[in-house]
Amino acid sequence: MTNTGRRARNRAARHQQLIDAAGAILAEEGLANLTMQGVADRVDCAVGTIYTYFASKSALLAALQSNAIRVLADSHEAAAAGWDRALDTAGIGERPAALARMLGQARLFVAWPDLHPREFDFLQMLITSREEIISVEDAMAVVPAALMLLAESRVLIDAATDAGALRFDADRPGDDSLSRTLRWVGGLDGAILVAAAGALATTIDPDAFDRHRMAELLTLDLMVAWGAGAEDLATARAAVATMESTGVLLPAGAP
Repeated sequence: MTNTGRRARNRAARHQQLIDAAGAILAEEGLANLTMQGVADRVDCAVGTIYTYFASKSALLAALQSNAIRVLADSHEAAAAGWDRALDTAGIGERPAALARMLGQARLFVAWPDLHPREFDFLQMLITSREEIISVEDAMAVVPAALMLLAESRVLIDAATDAGALRFDADRPGDDSLSRTLRWVGGLDGAILVAAAGALATTIDPDAFDRHRMAELLTLDLMVAWGAGAEDLATARAAVATMESTGVLLPAGAP
């Protein structure tokens, strides 16, 4: 290996080490206690060293966000490959298979807090923070990765529409794939937030507050509103149940 190649690998390793250290501080002590000096202390280096990798705390946070998005995107890719194999083997037809993938995506989304708790919490923390903690310039650097992750859900909606399992209503305001994607993802994220109300769940109805159940019912409601047929939905739900029972609905390591 050339010296140039070795330096590049060492720099990449240090870059990841700093991101991991910042992530650990963020998880353990919260956003308010994440400082460049704290990261330097965590990895035992001079604070000036960090600035050779990240120009500011904003840039470091943007890198954390990008890293989290990459982890979640890899999780989706692994899960989707399993769905494809299972649905191809099942041979249930293009329409119900497209709906089954949407149901799988819904279950994966609400499983991320268990599968990748740190990365999911980072995104939630950074997205919902009321402070301007990331500059516009640094935020824009994250946008392509965020859009790619969002596009995974949009692709599933478009695929179901192309297969004839869903249909668009040109006369309905906001009835396009992007608007549908935002409503769907927003609803799934809301299910996670509502499910966190543990005290209410124990006093009202624990099943009603289960985020996996909410995600499935929300997605079914949307698919019905978007024109899905009862027979296709029943076949899709049966396929998802089979994938769950055989351990291929979520990526390896899912609880």
